This record gives sequence, C-alpha cells and structure tokens, in this order.
Amino acid sequence: MITEPLQEKRRKLAQTKAPEAMMALLDTALSVGLNADYVLFDSWFSNPVQITAIHSKGMDVIAMIKKSSRIKYSYCGEQLNIKEIYSKNKKRHGRSKYLLSVNVMVGKENPIPAKIVCVRNKSNRKDWLAFICTDTTLSEEEIIVFMENVGRLRFSSRPANPC
Repeated sequence: MITEPLQEKRRKLAQTKAPEAMMALLDTALSVGLNADYVLFDSWFSNPVQITAIHSKGMDVIAMIKKSSRIKYSYCGEQLNIKEIYSKNKKRHGRSKYLLSVNVMVGKENPIPAKIVCVRNKSNRKDWLAFICTDTTLSEEEIIVFMENVGRLRFSSRPANPC
C-alpha cells in the first residue's frame, strides 16, 4: 500500500514542469544506486540547460534536437541554431547513414563539447532530424543506432488497440 508521504511526493512531482520532473526522477534513480552511461530522450527535453545539467551528474546525453530558432549552439565561434548550422554545411550524398556531423559547444555558463548528427527523416524523405550527443567519441553510426532504439521503444510500448 502506498503511504501518505509517497502519495504527496507523487502529487507534487506531477504538478511540476516536465523538465524539472525529469531531473527529480533522474536524481531519485541515482540516489538509489542506478547508474547509466547515457541518458536518451526525445526533443521534448533537449535544451542546453537540461543537457548540461545531466552531463554535470556524470552521464552523457543522446537526444533528438528541436528545430528551434531560439536554441543556439556555439559553432565555429558563432552562436547558431540547428537550422543555421545545417544550412551552412555541405551534406553527404548518396546512401550515407547520415547527412551531416558537426562538433559544437552546448551551454552558456559552462559550455560542454557535443556532436550533432543530422539524418534523413524516414517518414518524410525531404525532411531531416538532428541528434545531439555529449560523448564526442561515439561514431555517427552508434548515435543513430541509439536513437533508432529509442524510437522502437517509444512505438512498441503503446498499448495494443482492442478493436
């Protein structure tokens, strides 16, 4: 049976903003001894503040990036958003696994190095997706495999349609 203090904790957590709740849940997991090399997530949480906060806890991040013009990364001495970075660089042609891979710095106060990998969107071949990884030693192919597995988990975890 759930004790009253635990119910209250869950109620408070449910009322916090999603990024704060995610960090609280991550802290709880770490406090009970769960360890991870990587934290993977979708674009919902992928902003520089979240990425640097998770990295400061000793874990690397692999995430999908929002195509927002407000989120900037330090690239070649400039503060650019992902669309600007994508448009400034030559893409790989043919049947390559990825279109573009660049190293950037993430964060304002204490920037950390990261790698951005852009891939073709499988559901819309004219569109592209971008992933960010704070472990710059991972290859582009390894980053893509991690994110493909996140997609499989997300889609396979939905309940079956009873009809």
